[in-house]
Amino acid sequence: MLVPTLLDHPVETLPGIGPTTGARLRERGYASIGDLLWLLPGGYDDQRTPMPIHRLKDGEYAVVEGVVRRARSYPRGGRMGFEARLERADGPPEDGGYSEVKLVWFRSIPGLGKRFAEGETVRVAGKVHDYRGTATIAHPESLPADAPGAIEARYPEIPGVRRKMLRRAVRAAVDRAVAEVPDLIPAPLRAELGVSTVGEALRAMHAPDPATFDLGLDTPSPAQRRLALEELVLWELSLRLRRASERGGVAQRFAIEPAVSTASAAFPFELTNAQKSAVAEVGQALESEEPMRRLLQGDVGCGKTAVAMVACAQVHAGGAQAVFLAPTELLADQHAETLKPTAEKLGLRLGVLTGALSKDQRRSMLDRLATGAVDLVVGTHALLSGDVRFANLGLVIVDEQHRFGVAQRLRLGNRGSTGRPHLLVMTATPIPRSLALVLYAGLELTSIEAKPPGRIPVTTKMLSRSKRDTVFRQVARALEAGGRAFVVCPAISASDELVGVDRTAVELKAQFGDERVGQIHGRLSGEERRELMRAFSDGELPVLVGTTVLEVGVDVPAANLMVIEQAERFGIAQLHQLRGRVGRAGQRSACLLTFAEPMSEEAEARLQALCETDDGFVLAERDLELRGPGHLFGYRQSGASGLQFASLAQDQSLLERAGDLADRIIQSDPDLSAPEHASARAAVERWERNAAVREDAG
Repeated sequence: MLVPTLLDHPVETLPGIGPTTGARLRERGYASIGDLLWLLPGGYDDQRTPMPIHRLKDGEYAVVEGVVRRARSYPRGGRMGFEARLERADGPPEDGGYSEVKLVWFRSIPGLGKRFAEGETVRVAGKVHDYRGTATIAHPESLPADAPGAIEARYPEIPGVRRKMLRRAVRAAVDRAVAEVPDLIPAPLRAELGVSTVGEALRAMHAPDPATFDLGLDTPSPAQRRLALEELVLWELSLRLRRASERGGVAQRFAIEPAVSTASAAFPFELTNAQKSAVAEVGQALESEEPMRRLLQGDVGCGKTAVAMVACAQVHAGGAQAVFLAPTELLADQHAETLKPTAEKLGLRLGVLTGALSKDQRRSMLDRLATGAVDLVVGTHALLSGDVRFANLGLVIVDEQHRFGVAQRLRLGNRGSTGRPHLLVMTATPIPRSLALVLYAGLELTSIEAKPPGRIPVTTKMLSRSKRDTVFRQVARALEAGGRAFVVCPAISASDELVGVDRTAVELKAQFGDERVGQIHGRLSGEERRELMRAFSDGELPVLVGTTVLEVGVDVPAANLMVIEQAERFGIAQLHQLRGRVGRAGQRSACLLTFAEPMSEEAEARLQALCETDDGFVLAERDLELRGPGHLFGYRQSGASGLQFASLAQDQSLLERAGDLADRIIQSDPDLSAPEHASARAAVERWERNAAVREDAG
């Protein structure tokens, strides 16, 4: 049990923090002194060198020194305001620029008249605004004219907490408790590496040394690098302990032949060389008594599902069951329909378990799973329920791995009746290999880097939302060619900012008729969504307007047009997934990325990348460059990882160093039980606890 320290003291024990301010800090997660130490600056204000008045620029922070020429109090809305005008001590400049700066206090503070008496030389700091041709600073900070300037940290704004009060409280927290911040890296290793403590790094972040600070540096400071190393060590320790938790136990062994050859020949197409290679890797892993833990990644439409079905056939031949876990009911139903013909050929009895089943249907399916009457079950989170039992679970397949956390996949990974089941997780979000090995801890990596022959690249174009006639013409052409058109919107209900399914459907119905346009989204029941997808697939509703419920797995071979409204609001991975819903039967197809103007440079770069290539691996690299690993999966990975200082894209050498340190720590103390690793153990447990909470929250 860890002994409470100054880090655990409430924020209200800091100077200037009363109950009201303390409550506002607590609302933002800063309840203790230790919490406040991790409220890190968003930037710095350089107060070392005054800026000449004539060189002041609108919108920039500056330190200004001058002589008070005029000062007065004035009534303002029932209160008294105060203003003072400063001029250069050596007269007006010869090269133009501002000749004076006006200081304004909208609410007068006692003592201002004395502090800014006419003729006094003063120094102030603040953000400059040009107001009707005059440089103006509202509520400037007064600085001692004869004292050396400081580097003042600029913290994120917290509603109801004054900037000066927050800065003073953080500085007090640093002085009082920063030395007690624990390190994950033990002292001997720190000495060997020549790195500072985390406390020293935090002090340098909050109170930089004016003598060495360089505001213009583009590279991270030594303090930032030290904190990045600390969190990467935490990341690597957590991954290693996680790997250990997924290892162990004995799995059932499943012979490769003749099941794999028979299953590979059961498809109405020949497997590509890339698929055959993947089948071989997965098959060899299933033949071992060491539980398989493997990631199968490949681009949209590369044929991962066929590889998974061969694995199911191999397991079935050995007398065991397989589970196919999908993130949504719509995708589970789609998988069941897609897998059904192949399952029948292979003699696999297929079942479906989702939240849409009635009580009687669910009870019947649970009985069939428990007695072994189902060989392959496709389902959603409903399969994670504690009342689901299997006669002999041999293989768990998790589709779209990024939608399921480690804690969730382990729930199924421990339900084999004769041993631990093998685990195959799949993702259609291509990830650079070096990054995948880190993000998917404990999983061996198999990649399918080639698409089936005959696939024609989808023509992708950017289009302003103002050009609606062009969109309608493209939809009409797609339907004339006997195709189907998806139209994806960022919201169900339209608002001032977002395009909604509701208004877009009305717009399209006016063009193509009520009977030809359907709407699909998460508010509909599972049965309604299934019926809509059937009608769309059969051509009864050739235009389907929906949300990103259509993102993954939806397979309608006739679909030849994808329109993504407000595409600038989606990430590259999500756009690529959506585009992958069309052209799946080898026909010519198109994707229109509509955007609202004006558009940011980053958003334009994302859309341009989609127009330039349909190679998911190239797009993954581009996504990494543009936004970092935090968005590769369509949600903010930093929220799942906790990474705040390090970039997995840019800090590969630091990551390798952290991995080496984690290995050395684990080798000397596999379960972090030694006293010198107490803080590391506590940090890892907190990390895992928070991750599990996030996973369960979806």
